[in-house]
Amino acid sequence: MSGTDQVVMVGFGNIGQAVVPLLRTHFPHRHIVAIEQHADAARVMRAREMGVKLLQCRVDADNYEAVLTPYLQTGAFLLNLAPAVSSAALLQLAQSRGAFYLDTGIEPWEYGFESDTPDATSNYALRERMLALQRECAGQPTALVAHGANPGFVSLLVKQALLELARVLEHDEPNAPRTREQWAALACELDVRVIQISECDTQRAAGQRSDDEFVNTWSVEGFVTECLQPVEMGWGSHECSLPQGARVSGTTLGGAHAAVQLAQRGHEVAVQTWTPLRGAVTGCILTHNESLSIADYFTVPASAATGKTGKTHWRPTVYYAYRPCDDAIASLALLDGGEQASIWRERVLKDELVAGEDELGVLVMSGRGEAVWMGSALSIGRTRMLAPCNNATSLQVVSSIVAGMRWIEAHPHEGVVESDAIDDEDTWQCARPYWEPIQCVRTRWRPTSDVRALTFDQFFLPGVTLRDPQPA
Repeated sequence: MSGTDQVVMVGFGNIGQAVVPLLRTHFPHRHIVAIEQHADAARVMRAREMGVKLLQCRVDADNYEAVLTPYLQTGAFLLNLAPAVSSAALLQLAQSRGAFYLDTGIEPWEYGFESDTPDATSNYALRERMLALQRECAGQPTALVAHGANPGFVSLLVKQALLELARVLEHDEPNAPRTREQWAALACELDVRVIQISECDTQRAAGQRSDDEFVNTWSVEGFVTECLQPVEMGWGSHECSLPQGARVSGTTLGGAHAAVQLAQRGHEVAVQTWTPLRGAVTGCILTHNESLSIADYFTVPASAATGKTGKTHWRPTVYYAYRPCDDAIASLALLDGGEQASIWRERVLKDELVAGEDELGVLVMSGRGEAVWMGSALSIGRTRMLAPCNNATSLQVVSSIVAGMRWIEAHPHEGVVESDAIDDEDTWQCARPYWEPIQCVRTRWRPTSDVRALTFDQFFLPGVTLRDPQPA
């Protein structure tokens, strides 16, 4: 077996298992090695059925080099699909071996919820560390970071939605921008004030959830981690004041305050969002890398607009508004009660799902009264026609992974890359069949009667939880 023909996965949970059928389709010549800390009987059997070499090991800061180095040669892929396994460490190891790297979110070795320095593992701090590596690793083997469904493919959806919004507002076919500066200028010209990564998961399972079960449709550990993190979001230049208790996370783009951190944790903050199938829904804000990277990417610095240095000329507010499936919402009671993970059982819903869709896209809202929602309405029924071992949520993620791998092979020496920098029709077309039906819907929905302001306080629902009745 040649090392150049290998895909090495750290993690063989829901996403690790779900990506294998697509790897067999798009990379049939590559052998797959999975390293997983929980090698239970079900995982062992699934790996055997899939022809995956499964190694039981918890990859940590002390052993990752010894464990991974034997499998990493020039041209191999290292996929980091495990929570709390350092993206920075694995990325640098892969590049030192001439291997490619991809993850679905920037991870530390551990999260600091109870430590004296939780900010060290904020999404802002993790991304800043990755941006430093980006500057240091120019020309190295390509490492595509934070490239799942979201963060990841939604950054391509934003660009498609912007082009559609330009058609709506300008009544003409726009020239597709070619550079980051041109994309930001287009969004500014269209007065895009809010970009919500908007998701409503209506997949439902047969049978009842037990009171001591924490369930969802992707990763219980990942979901709980995001629920417990303080909310972080890209902060628009049109915003008048920070929410109570919020603070600026740092300075990006030469002094422009691109991100803020709220005082509340993810599952404690409710906002209004909108999807084509469900209309107005209540979601929570989970901290995600794309909330920061998209806001940063579409920032127009003052120097670009006026020739003067100083404050930002323009930036949209960006955040992830997520309504999980009903069983996951019910599971949040376990967090409200302060219970620890050791006293609940975890279950990812897949084979037991009987109906529903994962409606995942971007809601791009202009101060000129129009908005465009663009994204997927993938159902569990269609998912099962497309790929085994998946639900609608996982298929959106793993299709973006394989599309990202295809982009890496075509761009092998790009160093560290964020999804926002990808302008590639092939990447879009590779993932799109797995996301169909794609919805591109024009809407004039607004959370309040003030159609122009689009400030965060108009979307924020203080005192509301996901378990409260939905908007009429």
